[in-house]
Amino acid sequence: MVAAAALGVLGTTTLPAGAAAPAADQSISAGSAAAAPAAVTASYHCTITADYGWRWEGNCRIYSGQLRTITYCANGTSTTGLWIGARPEPWAVWGNCPGSSWTRIVFQSRG
Repeated sequence: MVAAAALGVLGTTTLPAGAAAPAADQSISAGSAAAAPAAVTASYHCTITADYGWRWEGNCRIYSGQLRTITYCANGTSTTGLWIGARPEPWAVWGNCPGSSWTRIVFQSRG
């Protein structure tokens, strides 16, 4: 039951009461991913490691707080990843745009 409650918190889009406001979001556009494949702040460092047009892959080291990715697609859809938190190992991250191509990745942090 505790695990289910934790998953519910991971998928929420609002900050818990008393939480600090999120830092400014970082983003990478499809056109700039090859030249500048990283989003870096004091609380995380994310790098895009593969771009297949319809799918991107990467890894994120999270030093504090939580992070999620939002992938925007050329067909107007988007997908949002779960909130992931700080840990010593990097997280594998990715986004898909089935039948389309990705146009922008937003790295959204909180906490």
